[in-house]
Amino acid sequence: MELDPYQCIAKKNRKYASECTEVHLANLGAESISKKFEHFHSLEVVWFQGNSLSRVENLETNFRIREVYIQNNRLVSLAGLKSFKFLRVLLASGNQLRNLDKQLALLSRFPFLKKLELFDNPVAEEPDYRLRLIYHVPQVELLDQHTVKGAERLRADEVVPNLDKVSAAKVEKPRPKGHQFSLLERQCIHEARSIQERRRQEEELSMSKSFHVAVDKDAPPDCKVFKANRDRWMDPRKKIVHETLRPTPWECHEMRGLIEERAGKKELTKEDVAALAKDLGQSGIEEVGRFLKSPAAVFEEVMEQDAVEAGMTALARSLKFHTESKGKVKPVPHPLDKLMQDASATLPVSEVITWLLRLDWPRFEDDLLDRRIEKLFEDIRRAEFAGDKETVGKLRTHASRLEGAKTLKEHVELNRKEIVQAAPKARVDIFPQTFIRGKRQIDEATGRIVLKVGMDTRSTSMGTMTVAR
Repeated sequence: MELDPYQCIAKKNRKYASECTEVHLANLGAESISKKFEHFHSLEVVWFQGNSLSRVENLETNFRIREVYIQNNRLVSLAGLKSFKFLRVLLASGNQLRNLDKQLALLSRFPFLKKLELFDNPVAEEPDYRLRLIYHVPQVELLDQHTVKGAERLRADEVVPNLDKVSAAKVEKPRPKGHQFSLLERQCIHEARSIQERRRQEEELSMSKSFHVAVDKDAPPDCKVFKANRDRWMDPRKKIVHETLRPTPWECHEMRGLIEERAGKKELTKEDVAALAKDLGQSGIEEVGRFLKSPAAVFEEVMEQDAVEAGMTALARSLKFHTESKGKVKPVPHPLDKLMQDASATLPVSEVITWLLRLDWPRFEDDLLDRRIEKLFEDIRRAEFAGDKETVGKLRTHASRLEGAKTLKEHVELNRKEIVQAAPKARVDIFPQTFIRGKRQIDEATGRIVLKVGMDTRSTSMGTMTVAR
């Protein structure tokens, strides 16, 4: 049996296949992947867990894939993933992967890989498995369901290079004596080796410098929106909290079309907006597994924090408040102010949807998703009994999307348990100290490993004090 992606779409034609972004083909007992995947050019997420696959194949044209869930199979190699240039999530636990050096050479080619699971594989039993992965694949933030800590990265930087020095050198095979290079070929080979050695020395020199990345005084300041997005998504804690309540950009793109279809009008009045928000709060959007948290908040006053005060200390903010008589927040014009002023006025549905997507959209509870999925499978059995293949395809696609939404929710909650920790209690016998410390990161523009300098905060004990009576 092979995995056929056409099982996940309602209509079996090239148009629907080219627009499909997710396929859920888990727990089918399949042993191979169909060549029909070449018709699914827009594919981004695949669920292959619980099958009997021994290798990943026939996915060379699906280079847009970002997330691969292929746990509990019989994989002996990940070579079929090398065309996924934008891979961010790879869950491949419970397989037969061996040879850690070979896997590291492949995984280091994914500059955007953030989440990786390889436990329950023979490769995970090799010595210093976790440290070697952290060193050679530094872009990974969540490894085997555990967050990569800063102390682990420092430990890897100290241990792994020494392991590479003491490891036995590979025995090179002698060149066949029958082939003789020409003078031009020997000159080209010599020049290529000299260029490679020069680049290696330049990279080592740049990595040895403490201040490799410095601030350019002539460079323009960061864009406010770019800086806010960078602060939001670079910190794993902020990222998990944000994804819990706010839809991702891919979800917003899909929700926009679904909400517009739900509205049924191009121009909406205040009454229409209230009815639409109430419907989204009660029924939600099952295709993405989210619902509007507070329909009544659609017409509430918007408060925005002062951009200058956001980066100020508490003392500076207090002085600013007393000298200029300004508060922390200031009102901004409401996006639906036109409807709030005149109940008979109308606004384009696109503007209303843009405002709705800025509100909180939590995910459905697991019990609700389970009941809905069970109901869909009952309807599928009735449609199969009636011979209605078109309805069966639509219901199966809907059920697969709900399963996908539930899987994404489970991974977000798992990340929350690993990352979000209780805040330590305040101490009164220590004071903070700030040190400049370099760390290895991935440059988003070029995909290369660079050394960036950050501020590292520590605490120093002031000792104990005895009070005489």
